This record gives sequence, C-alpha cells and structure tokens, in this order.
Amino acid sequence: MRKWMTLWVLGAALACGKEHQEPVTPYALGQALRIGPDKGGTPAPLSDVCDANSDPEECEAAVQQCGKRAYADVVLAEDESVLDVLCYPGNVTVQEIGADPVANASAGNHTVLVLDDVDDGADVTGDVTLSGNGAVLYGHGAGVSVIGGDLAIDKNNAIVRGVRIQGDVTISKNNAQLAFCEIDGNLSIAGNNVTLAECVVHGSVLIDGNNAVFVRNELAKNETLEGKNLRCNANVVLQGGTAPDAGPPPPPIPVPCDDGH
Repeated sequence: MRKWMTLWVLGAALACGKEHQEPVTPYALGQALRIGPDKGGTPAPLSDVCDANSDPEECEAAVQQCGKRAYADVVLAEDESVLDVLCYPGNVTVQEIGADPVANASAGNHTVLVLDDVDDGADVTGDVTLSGNGAVLYGHGAGVSVIGGDLAIDKNNAIVRGVRIQGDVTISKNNAQLAFCEIDGNLSIAGNNVTLAECVVHGSVLIDGNNAVFVRNELAKNETLEGKNLRCNANVVLQGGTAPDAGPPPPPIPVPCDDGH
C-alpha cells in the first residue's frame, strides 16, 4: 500500500509539473524594445521601458495590457509618446518551421509560427495565412527568415516580426501589427488600427482602413502616405545602393502623411 501511494504522489507531481510547464518562446519574456527615437530600437526591461517616455503613466498603462509574462515593442511618436504597443504573450502555442522548407503554412488562434534563423532561402516556399485571432508570425530577421509567396492576415490582433515576404501582404482584419519586416511586393491594408514599424516596402502601400500607425519605415513607391486618422513618425523614401567611392549617402527623403483631415 505504501509503495502504491509513493508512486501515485510521484506521478501526480510529474503531471502537475507538465501541466504548468510554459512553452519556450522565441522572444525574451520580461524584455521590451522602444521603436521610434533610434533606428533599430532601444532595448529595455519591460518594467523600465517607460522610464524615458514623455508621459510615463500613459506608457505604463499601455504596456500593462501585455501582462508581466510578455515581450513588448513600444512604438513611439516623434515626441516619444506612445503610438502603439506590440504585445508578444508567453501563454501561447509555439509552432516551428524546421530546417526543411515547407510549401505553405498557417497559424491558428494564439499560435506563434516561428521561422528559423539560418540563411538558407525561403522557409515557406509558398503562401502563409494567419487564420487565427492573436496569431504571431515570428522570424529572426528579414535576411534569414523568408516567405517565398504572399502573406494574408485574415483574423484580428495578428503580429508579424522579423520576416521577409517576397510576395504581397494583404491585411483584411483589424489590429494587425508588423515590425522589422521586408515586403518585396505590395502592402494592402483594409483593416483598422494597423501598425507598421521599422519595415521596408518595395512595392506600393495602400491604406483603406482607419487609424493606421507608420513609424520608421522605408518606402519605395509612395511619395506620400494617405489614410484616415493616419499617424506617422520618421518614414523615408527607400534609397538605392551607392558605389563605395561615391562619398557619404544623401540625406533621407521624408515621406509625408496625409491623415484625411
């Protein structure tokens, strides 16, 4: 009887340990990045990311919505007030694309789809669809994490970070957020409250939704950005490469915003 009880207690303890085991996320929980003042962002602990903000209380209220067990990208206006916060949660399902490429991929509700960090061509040779609410597509930089086809965001509250999309990106739902991405094709935004930060777009940008936020993007084909209630900071024209002996690069050309008013 005593042996049976010992085995039962040990089994229960192991089961509880498995039940409370958290997934290993590709981002560091408890950390954050300030996007806006400096190119590439400024890292900080999640608890301290608002210390240098022009309105710390507003910033802290926005960051608190992510929760303590999260990673956050804090997107700032020119005066360093908060325009948006990208929350990467800890309580998610993590789905990894391994070393071998796949033809297509999708991410469901509260799923993080992770592309690898090896410069070995397209990780997904075809299209990717974010088909669940709160889905995250996470790469390790546009130089190594690549989608060969199109990206469609078909549900709300999606995040895309550190990925190159060689086709077009279509956003049909609300609250999509993209950071540190490179889009070879066109970006079409039909949803509301879409944020694009520190991205490069080689095609055209079309904003049909309301309340978009564009911060520190490089745009190849838009002389101006137009959208209702559009908010912008430090967007510039994408510059071509220069010869090594051509001297310093020319100053960036701003892309002005038209917010529809």
